[in-house]
Amino acid sequence: MSRPDGPLDVQELYHDLGRKHRNVGIKVEAIWRDFTPQQRAKAMKGSTGDGKVLNNSRDRRLGVLYKYIPEYNLQDMTSKPEHFLNIFKFRASTPLYHQLYESASEGLADRELIEKHGIRHRGVSSEEKTMFLEGEHYGKSFMPGPASGGSFPGLPFEQAKFIIIPRAIGELILIRQQYLFQFLNHLVEEILDLGSETRNKTAPEKHVNEALITAVSNLKIQPQPMNSSLPEVRNQASDSKAALEDYLHLLRTEPYVLNHAVNTVYWSRAELVPDDRGRILPKFTDSYLSAAFFDSVTTAVKAIAIWDYILHLLQLYEDATDKARRVLVMQELSNTLNLEYRRAQENFKRRVAPHVAAKRFKRMTEKASGESKIVMKGQPADCTVSDPQLHYILRLCHSDTNVADAVQWIQKLGDHNAQYADDRKKLTGAEMDAFDDLAVIVGFMHITSKTISMAPISRKSGLLFTARVANLESTLNDLKLKADFGDHLIPRDNLLEPQVSNNALAALDDFITQETGSKLGWLYENIVQDSLGDLGKMCDDAKARVEEDDRKTTYVPLPLDSLPSGDAHVAHKKAKKRTHTTAPSVYAITGIADMPQTLPSEPAPQHNVKAATASLFTALFSRSEARGSVAWTDFESAMADLDFSVTPRAGSRIAFNPPPSVEGGPAVIHRPHGSDIEGRDLLYIARTLQRVYGWTTRSFVVA
Repeated sequence: MSRPDGPLDVQELYHDLGRKHRNVGIKVEAIWRDFTPQQRAKAMKGSTGDGKVLNNSRDRRLGVLYKYIPEYNLQDMTSKPEHFLNIFKFRASTPLYHQLYESASEGLADRELIEKHGIRHRGVSSEEKTMFLEGEHYGKSFMPGPASGGSFPGLPFEQAKFIIIPRAIGELILIRQQYLFQFLNHLVEEILDLGSETRNKTAPEKHVNEALITAVSNLKIQPQPMNSSLPEVRNQASDSKAALEDYLHLLRTEPYVLNHAVNTVYWSRAELVPDDRGRILPKFTDSYLSAAFFDSVTTAVKAIAIWDYILHLLQLYEDATDKARRVLVMQELSNTLNLEYRRAQENFKRRVAPHVAAKRFKRMTEKASGESKIVMKGQPADCTVSDPQLHYILRLCHSDTNVADAVQWIQKLGDHNAQYADDRKKLTGAEMDAFDDLAVIVGFMHITSKTISMAPISRKSGLLFTARVANLESTLNDLKLKADFGDHLIPRDNLLEPQVSNNALAALDDFITQETGSKLGWLYENIVQDSLGDLGKMCDDAKARVEEDDRKTTYVPLPLDSLPSGDAHVAHKKAKKRTHTTAPSVYAITGIADMPQTLPSEPAPQHNVKAATASLFTALFSRSEARGSVAWTDFESAMADLDFSVTPRAGSRIAFNPPPSVEGGPAVIHRPHGSDIEGRDLLYIARTLQRVYGWTTRSFVVA
């Protein structure tokens, strides 16, 4: 059991606990009462992070901790359920400043406990005071002026003497409250995780298929061509868009996937990166959950819009019959691809900065917006010899690294991880997922540049889509600061409860609609359609000018000030009279029952396969919450049994190419970073195979 990291805000922890008590207090009480003493002990040990808990109120094994939180011990907490339940209710519902002088049915009040044990804060002036007034002054220390008489301006003496106490005692009270509120918040989450029968969780149980004979050698590998035709490039863009649509579909329909996405963003936020003085912002509070949820969903929709626009531009380029049109489309395509590259690069940086490369980044706060940003310390070359893996990672994160350079660094990092297994294990699944996303756009831009003579990135022209996306993103960032979805998200992992994820997504969509006048999906759909419309008009104008005067080979770009920005963007969207009632947006985050399905309307033909192959696909397409897991090699063997071949793609992507007997194009699948397909990876692969081939559990019969 260790002291909380960073300057935790006691008030935030208090409000977190209060919301948990309101949202799930009754359920927590029922589970805790049904727990055996052994189950209560397991939950308590899980709440501290390192499994260390006081055995009893006098246990000195953990230093002076028994003087701070003697009531949080195994003996009292596990023997009788009322001990915890009384503390939980009191701490969650009693005003903070009252807790200094009041206590639950058993135990001492905070100030009384600290003074009883005679703990003293060394190095603090005896004249300094600490304020415990609810609000911004709670826990703040100050030196009273000579004329204040030890009081605080604006407060009556009778009130001040209770909420203003010597700092030597006050800061120790804050330490006690930090410990207690932190562990109580975590304990509630552990209780629900261990005891809830309603959470939609995937079981860790592995699907073992002893009868499946590994036949990976039969899975023919077809090398990816060095040069691709324009239709092939367009097909790869279509694959990327389809994969992102599958991901959004799973966010909407699978609580496990949405919850995982929120937690990934939550644990890789900029606030967890130390600033230039080594300080991190609190990571044990729920206050960042709403922002993580907001980012998880809006980023998924934005990524689809980007690839949708890229796909349209490739089609326009292929259809263009004159040079002027191609020049305009090419410039817009170059800038849009760069937008996606920088998005993927920033995402990769956020993933690695708090963990594998923590010492190489620092957090800075912009004074104007108050937004936290992650910047690199030093240069990547500083660790070329000492840590090659980190060197490659930093190169990929550096703002000076262009796509041409990123190609070699991605290859070097991939080769390094393949050669050094221990270094590969340093990277988490979330970090590898972000690396794969970066590899996808870098690989795509590399192949596209071999097919099309790409225009250099321009900050003056070809900004139709990128400018609109930036304006909308600025608006959404402002909304994110106001968003509060805690009733759905707190306690953490509450999205796994029945209907909670649907309600949370509906609340997000309603919030954005109320603030902007349009649903999230329609905001991005409008950007794509408006940009295509303006681009078409520019192409027509350019062609007309060329026909009028052959000497005019340049064009006048659409002025940026004609694009809506900031508040004007919101007003523009509210005033815009678009109707979307007949065709829901492909980017929609709610209304799944009304969404048109992309899966085949007719059942796919049945395939005669081995019993082992049929068993594997039954496990893969199972709708049971206890989906278990399957081995990747077994999946490869099952695809080989169906005569599929494979083509390596960027990152961990693999294209499974069907034989003539299977209708449909290649199924592009991310290979899992471990040896097994489990959790959300099962859902991704099942969704992809359903979309491309229409497969279900009934598609396979034993020959």
